Amino acid sequence: MIPSGFFAEVIFALGLALAGANIVALVRPWWLKRRGEKNVQEVGSKTRSYMNVAIGLVVMVWGLASMIR
Repeated sequence: MIPSGFFAEVIFALGLALAGANIVALVRPWWLKRRGEKNVQEVGSKTRSYMNVAIGLVVMVWGLASMIR
């Protein structure tokens, strides 16, 4: 039998992964340009990345609240 806290941890981890991956995708072009790399590909849709960060943070807080409760 799987404990209920396991699902809260999975939800927290998925939210963290979604937010973290999109933050890295947004920061990476800036970081590479700063290091002097040329021909750096930008994010396709920054608005979608920002929305994914927001959704990831909401899911992460939901999972954290479920773990604490």
